Amino acid sequence: MPTNLFKEGNPGRPKGAKGKLTKTVRETVLSAFNALQEDSQHNITAFAKKYPRDFYNIAAKLIPTEIRGTINTSDTVDYSKLSDAALEEIINATNDNESESREV
Repeated sequence: MPTNLFKEGNPGRPKGAKGKLTKTVRETVLSAFNALQEDSQHNITAFAKKYPRDFYNIAAKLIPTEIRGTINTSDTVDYSKLSDAALEEIINATNDNESESREV
């Protein structure tokens, strides 16, 4: 057993690291799930047909609710050279895109 366990300077388990038991249980459940997929009466398709509401509730939880990203571009815009109409168009387009992303 490690001698520096729970002592100052030991950073411990890295954030997000899985324990051995968690990994083993996950692999075992995944193995059983994959084995059931070969049986047409007990696979995920049969479940979805028999319990569509439950299936869609589960499926909905697997869809990401938020997507984040960064777009880097080397193009720069000199806004001081744009007309008022062009600036208003950019502002309106930005506002439209923000309201669409909030509605989803």
